[in-house]
Amino acid sequence: MLGEIVPAQAEQTLISISGVTIQSGLDIGGAAFHLPHTNFGGGSYAPRASGGYTRHANTTYGELYGKPMLKGEWKTGWGFDVIGNASAIAATTLGDGDAEQVSQTSGTPRSIYLEEAYAGVRVPVRLAGGHQVFTVQGGRQAFAVDDGFLIGKGTYSSGERGAWWYAPRFAFSGPGVIKLEGDPIRADVFMLESNSDNDIDRGFDRPKTSFVGFDVTWFANKAGGHGASVYADRAAYVTLTYFHVRDADTSAHYDYSTRADRNGMNVAALSWGGTVLPVKAMGISKNFTFYGNFVSEQNSHPGNGYKGVSAYGMYFEPGYTFSMLPWTPHVFYRYTRFGGGKNAKGGVKHNYDTFFLYDGKRYTYGGYWPGEIVGMYLAPLSDLEDHQIDLTVIPPVHLIRPGDQVKLGLHFYDLSLIHVSGMGLKNTGRHVSDELDASVEYTLDENTSAALAGGAAFAGPAGRALSKAGVPGSQPMPKIGHHAGVVEAYFYKHF
Repeated sequence: MLGEIVPAQAEQTLISISGVTIQSGLDIGGAAFHLPHTNFGGGSYAPRASGGYTRHANTTYGELYGKPMLKGEWKTGWGFDVIGNASAIAATTLGDGDAEQVSQTSGTPRSIYLEEAYAGVRVPVRLAGGHQVFTVQGGRQAFAVDDGFLIGKGTYSSGERGAWWYAPRFAFSGPGVIKLEGDPIRADVFMLESNSDNDIDRGFDRPKTSFVGFDVTWFANKAGGHGASVYADRAAYVTLTYFHVRDADTSAHYDYSTRADRNGMNVAALSWGGTVLPVKAMGISKNFTFYGNFVSEQNSHPGNGYKGVSAYGMYFEPGYTFSMLPWTPHVFYRYTRFGGGKNAKGGVKHNYDTFFLYDGKRYTYGGYWPGEIVGMYLAPLSDLEDHQIDLTVIPPVHLIRPGDQVKLGLHFYDLSLIHVSGMGLKNTGRHVSDELDASVEYTLDENTSAALAGGAAFAGPAGRALSKAGVPGSQPMPKIGHHAGVVEAYFYKHF
């Protein structure tokens, strides 16, 4: 799925008087897709209102969304500021609907729903001789810890919400977040709830989850950056995160064999990134990066008949930028592991739950969904390991104006199940697929971007078995092949 678009800038000022400022903005985005030989021939099945399915062997669909927003600030003059934000998202999916084996967004869904709606107070403080900002925000709001591997998305985009791939919705419901932003230490305390509605999302939504926790980050700023509030401005960081799930839906609807049960779960994570090794030899202090995250999920009171949960997820990503070479090549290797168990039923559950996974703030392509074909539509994000190699270059080309940028990328993914039996499969190898995607990304400025990508995937025995297992039971079994493809494009614009 889509990674982070550059944060919206240059909002239009509507009112600016007596310390009160109200600004407006509008995001629009769209995407188009064609997936030949969808799911290695298994196809994508669109449920019909009259019952049964329409099968799409070669899926074609599109997505559009718009996000109007208002934000306000009142500099009271009494040592604190009052802030607020409100936004809504209108979205639709066109054509066949997304290419999951049972499509979640077929039938041209359209929706308009509230996104953010929060108010807060911001106070400058001085602690331990430093300068910090203390902020309290209550209500619906976007919230992410670091790159979003664990906490990044509070609203799932499926069913009548539409725009499943673009996934423009982020907001959690309140109560809210308390932030302390200093340098080199920042921290959050949060009590939030994911937005879940299976009537809207056709039964495909994630469990409604209320959780409370904290994160603490040590960071070093990039030159001129403000890493206390902007993740991209952190040259290096280490973060400790903990949260407890106060309440989560554990009905039979959420009894996934590939998910750990959430209710009562304790989750802890250690994450890090940037130029964390200050070694000057070979340019390591400047050109070498090392990102990673290790997540532990523990629960002694699970539902659905399990004795307990003990699950782990992680990624480790060394990378290097050849800044002395033409086109400034950047290469990274990422190992991602979404833990799983050998037994899909009973005992202690070892299947990792991705919770509020966001596709990654650092790259448009190369996020934590393992590929634009298999990882996006077929492979589970549990009981899965991914070896990824990513190469990007920036040619000295300006298409429209000085300062715009073209980025070329190659993205390779090698996917395998960890335990075939844990996914309910028998007598098959664990290799899911190899996939190679190529991308061309264009950034006009911080408010305008677009990309075109294409790729091919080649099935292993587990990939073909997953495709067969995903065909609805009422449908004849199609011929499962060895390859699948994708061509896709997207655009983004902020006004």
